[in-house]
Amino acid sequence: MPPKGGVMLGAFQTIDNGNTLVIELYTIIERPGGISLYLRHFTPTLEPWETSKPIVLKLASSTPKVIEFDNPVDGEPKRSIIRKIDADTYVSRSEIVPDKGDTQIVEITYRRQKDAVPAKH
Repeated sequence: MPPKGGVMLGAFQTIDNGNTLVIELYTIIERPGGISLYLRHFTPTLEPWETSKPIVLKLASSTPKVIEFDNPVDGEPKRSIIRKIDADTYVSRSEIVPDKGDTQIVEITYRRQKDAVPAKH
C-alpha cells in the first residue's frame, strides 16, 4: 500500500493445514534518523510473540529494484531484503541468524491481488 500519514503498513498471515500459525504486522517509517522497518508477530488471538519491543531494522541500502534493511541488535532477522520483480510482484527475503544453530533463509513471493469484478445485480 502507498504511505498514508507517514507510514507504509503491511500484514502477512502464515497458514498451514487450514490453521493460522502467525500474523505479522509491519510498518516502514521515515524519521530524522533514517528509514526503519518495524515488525511484530502475533498469534491468531493477537497475543504478541515478541516479549519486548517490536523488531526494528534500519535501511541499509536502496535502489529502484532492491531495498535492504539490517538489524543492528540481533539476528532474528539479521537482514531483510525486498526485491521488486515487476509492477505486481516482489520477493521478500529474511535472513535469520540465531546465536546458536544454522542460519535460516525465508523467501516469500508477493503478488498484487487483482481487483475483484463487482457482482451484477
